[in-house]
Amino acid sequence: MTETEVLERKQQQQHKPSNGHDIPTEANGDDVFDPTYKEKAGPKPPIVIVWRNVILMSLLHLGALYGLTLIPSASPLTLLWGLLCFVVSALGVTAGAHRLWSHRSYKASLPLRIFLCLANSMAFQNDIFEWARDHRVHHKYSETDADPHNAMRGFFFSHVGWLLVRKHPDVIEKGRKLELTDLRADKVIMLQKRYYKLSVVVMCFLLPMWVPWYLWGETLWVSYFVPAVLRYAMLLNATWLVNSAAHMWGNRPYDKNISPTENMFVTFSAIGEGFHNYHHCFPYDYATSEFGCKLNITTCFIDFMCFLGLASDRKKVPREVVMGRIQRTGDGSHRSG
Repeated sequence: MTETEVLERKQQQQHKPSNGHDIPTEANGDDVFDPTYKEKAGPKPPIVIVWRNVILMSLLHLGALYGLTLIPSASPLTLLWGLLCFVVSALGVTAGAHRLWSHRSYKASLPLRIFLCLANSMAFQNDIFEWARDHRVHHKYSETDADPHNAMRGFFFSHVGWLLVRKHPDVIEKGRKLELTDLRADKVIMLQKRYYKLSVVVMCFLLPMWVPWYLWGETLWVSYFVPAVLRYAMLLNATWLVNSAAHMWGNRPYDKNISPTENMFVTFSAIGEGFHNYHHCFPYDYATSEFGCKLNITTCFIDFMCFLGLASDRKKVPREVVMGRIQRTGDGSHRSG
């Protein structure tokens, strides 16, 4: 940890919570960048292609392209249902696997955790336990061989290629060393992990297909390829853009020395996850941004859940800490909002 980061941690510990937003008294060490990691010298391990994943991803995207051609024949209700499924499944990743379970940036009641778990199964991006573990490894060893989707290996690898090959040995090694007792202690996570395949079949494919067919007479063909297959492929790519585009293109107002950027297209497509330079500087901030709900549906959702009493203890970075980081390491592109 650099001297700048040490100073920020001290400031956070001295800051008193206000307006219902809590400041963490200690960092989640699993998602704090580890500058002591050194890549092994010598040749890189051979790339091993997982052909099953290549075939399945190819078929999925061919099906999604076909789904695009069916949009004109889909009823308006079917299209609205597809959009709703996109937002709900996206929240299962952004508000659930990411901000709640990976970074513990707020607390959720049991009903909310169950909803986010089901929404996460609708997203079909690995079970919550595996998603959170790999994401913590990504933050701890960002842009190194131990990063599951290391952006230094190029756009294609960080976008989807990392899912088409065997993990680098360092990713596996570092993932096994993480402290994951909080994940194992969550019965909702472990129940999903146990029945994950069944939950994906029901939530990601059967439910999005069944509702339009049963409720307003949409054809099963259109119901399957538009709100199920096309929606699923679009969500995958929106999520992947956080790992690829938001690590390559955009400004770096908080830290010019790291790869992640502020990318407004990714912010829009991933319902608030494109403030990525900020997020890698302050991974424990529940909003992943200093601008609250601006272009950030996920933050609005969490705030609304707090209003309903279903969530609490949102962690937020003090304004003075953010401004201090901007002045010390920013690229000069920061705007107040």
